[in-house]
Amino acid sequence: MTCRRLRILCCLLPVLSCTPLGLWMYEDPQVTVDRVRLDVQAESGEPVVVGLALHNFNDYPVSATRLEFQLSLDELPIGRLDRESSVAVPTGVATVVLPIEPEAGTTPDRLQSFHSGVHRFEIHGRATFATPIGKRKVRFVQQGELAFGPPPSPASAPADPGASP
Repeated sequence: MTCRRLRILCCLLPVLSCTPLGLWMYEDPQVTVDRVRLDVQAESGEPVVVGLALHNFNDYPVSATRLEFQLSLDELPIGRLDRESSVAVPTGVATVVLPIEPEAGTTPDRLQSFHSGVHRFEIHGRATFATPIGKRKVRFVQQGELAFGPPPSPASAPADPGASP
């Protein structure tokens, strides 16, 4: 082996030994809808709240530095969020709950129509993450059905014949 090749190998050895098989292992986080809450009588002035689950599959934490998305229910635009802030995302799942700004046409009457029953939702947006390899912009889209309204009451148990009234 020539001296030049040996020097190159010596320079690459620390890099190759720090990462498995010499490759940087990184996977973009994923964003999914955890829940949507509608409260027409919200005293806080935040009638629509969206919970997002940020899934970090890496073995080190990252940070969400920007979130932007739009929410629709039954194909009607409900609201949007465009926020720049820093949210630590540890390994695993972190849930963030965010109030969103209602669209101009999202009246209390429109929100009241989603108060109960099952409704179709669609959310699409982008999250920016600060990672060891720089900023990563991750797009997300999710559709599905959500049940709104009070949780179902538990079935009542049959009376115990040996219990006192």
